[in-house]
Amino acid sequence: MEVSNPNIDRGYAWVVLVAAFALQFMVGLLAYSPGVMNIAMLDEIENDLTKTSWVGSINFGTCTLLGPVAGLIQHKVGSRVTALIAGALTFIGMTSASFCKSVLGLVLTYGLISGFGMCLACNVVGVVAGNYFLKRREIAFGVCSAGGGMGLFAAGPLVRYLLRNYNLSGTLLILGALEFHMCVTGVTFRPLRHGHSQSLTISTEETPTNKITDENNTSMHKLSNTAISLLIKKGEVGGLEDTEHETTDQQIHGLITLGDDNVSLSPSFYDPAKTGLKSHICSVFIVFRIFKEMAFLMYCISLTLWTLAESAAVFHLPYYTQLKGSSSDQAATVFTAMGFGSVISRIVAGMMTSDSKIPYIIIQFGLLGLSGIIVLFFPLYSHTYNTQLVFGILYGTYSQGINTLIGPIVLDLVAVKDVPVAYGFAFFFQGIGYILGPPIASWIYRLSGVYDYTYIFAGSSLVLSAMSAAAVSLARRT
Repeated sequence: MEVSNPNIDRGYAWVVLVAAFALQFMVGLLAYSPGVMNIAMLDEIENDLTKTSWVGSINFGTCTLLGPVAGLIQHKVGSRVTALIAGALTFIGMTSASFCKSVLGLVLTYGLISGFGMCLACNVVGVVAGNYFLKRREIAFGVCSAGGGMGLFAAGPLVRYLLRNYNLSGTLLILGALEFHMCVTGVTFRPLRHGHSQSLTISTEETPTNKITDENNTSMHKLSNTAISLLIKKGEVGGLEDTEHETTDQQIHGLITLGDDNVSLSPSFYDPAKTGLKSHICSVFIVFRIFKEMAFLMYCISLTLWTLAESAAVFHLPYYTQLKGSSSDQAATVFTAMGFGSVISRIVAGMMTSDSKIPYIIIQFGLLGLSGIIVLFFPLYSHTYNTQLVFGILYGTYSQGINTLIGPIVLDLVAVKDVPVAYGFAFFFQGIGYILGPPIASWIYRLSGVYDYTYIFAGSSLVLSAMSAAAVSLARRT
């Protein structure tokens, strides 16, 4: 069996990949800027670290907690419209934040509105790369994820420069204008099919491999007979994608026409109105079925502990390094070092996941354990600018590759039909950690008066996250 589409793994797919990388870059730029801007918030808005930390935590948390909602929106309107909405929301949120003079105002605008825009953008990136790439899918996910690393790389020095020249209000306004370029990337996310009907033919002869061709009789991959239905259900047969809708068994039956020797399929069969109440009831049962799997539950706990540590360590890093003697510009440069390591980590992790001999959860366990050790002992070597740079490079290298592993691990832990719901809940559990991390770290600092304890807390959370990842393997064996 052969599958054909001129835009799968080639042609326009590369345009989409560049656009997805740029979209993820803008998400990373906004996601990793609250730590640097927190210093300006303390100076210009309110000198209370616990209160100002809520701005960044709500921004991080909204971006992940509302993942299931973003998936639902994208399912209804498609990737292009979702990316346009994301650009509009981040622009409105950041522009409104530039006029705010209270922490509450920043939480509502910068935190909630912009955070939801980022959430929509992240969901788009996670879908379009999978639609346009088949053979090179793992690498494509790694490249898209590296866009977030580049955002981290640029966030520190860029935000520091803007704050120095335009203060907090001007910085928020300029960032809003930059994030509005999400709409430009969104325009490129066209459906693989532009309303025309592309017919596919499956030979029904008794051969080891059947053949699928389009009108041009071109082909790409040979697949087994069993794989035909799987590809159709997942929307991966070239030309079957429209607006990233999922194909149900009932719809597949509706598109098959029997001939003398062949089965013809047309991609213009999808009618979302026919799914009806049945699909919504099924979604409820899917949730219960997913969380009956102890391995997936342990993985979600691992994700929560990871983001709890990640948000606490990254958000408080600029203020912490300044207390250790670094200047504000040097503190921002530590983010650049972290971003450099992040880009490498995300791409390498994507390459590693393409090797079937290496279990995904083993990679996760190793990255989390090493990250935990790096953070746990950071207070012992954080007293000079050079060692802070070493921390930035090491932490970025070992912690950020975890972002690339989320998709492959979810696919590995749950049934294919449950992946959309499971993926949304994986992001939901991340959101819990992102929201709680910075305030808990601030609360520890306020009670103890020792900032080192916040990094001991973050490092311990990473070690516990690694242990939870190890428990995933144990749960699968029972």
